[in-house]
Amino acid sequence: MPRIPIHTVESAPPASQPLLQGLREQVGFLPNLAASMAESPALLQAFLSLRTIAASGQLDAVAREVVAIAVATETRCTYCVAAHSTFALKQGAAAAEVAAVRSGRPLADPRLDALARFARAVVRRQDDAGDRARDLLGLGFTNALLLDVLAAIAVPMVAGMAHQLAGPPLDAVFQAQEWKQTA
Repeated sequence: MPRIPIHTVESAPPASQPLLQGLREQVGFLPNLAASMAESPALLQAFLSLRTIAASGQLDAVAREVVAIAVATETRCTYCVAAHSTFALKQGAAAAEVAAVRSGRPLADPRLDALARFARAVVRRQDDAGDRARDLLGLGFTNALLLDVLAAIAVPMVAGMAHQLAGPPLDAVFQAQEWKQTA
């Protein structure tokens, strides 16, 4: 794995500096993964734009984080599982729901469970993704909301690929939600 630097706002390429500053203001610190993405202003801008676009959809913050955790467990991005678990709890997700999605167990909330199952099926490129989509439609999702889920899936997919390449260490803020991938 190549060693990609973990930038500060000041050490980042000039085009990445305002992006990192904005992220730091938004989340209260500069996550190591984004700081390593900053080596490529194009990647950092794409990632942050995806986050903003996904947040502008109809999915609420907890639902987006559940989707992100499900995707991150499927892609085995330990950093992403810890980060999105932390963000989910901060957004008001129940600890039991976060634990369930992290372990791949069914969630008590049928809507969140259906979202996690759909996200996993999409990432696995399983034939039953259509069935999982019908489950969501049966729970009152619209076609537009179903497509918004795809935007939410894209965010941890990009982050997971960046983590796989850059391998930054887990931030102290995420340590309490550290996740060990299973076999």
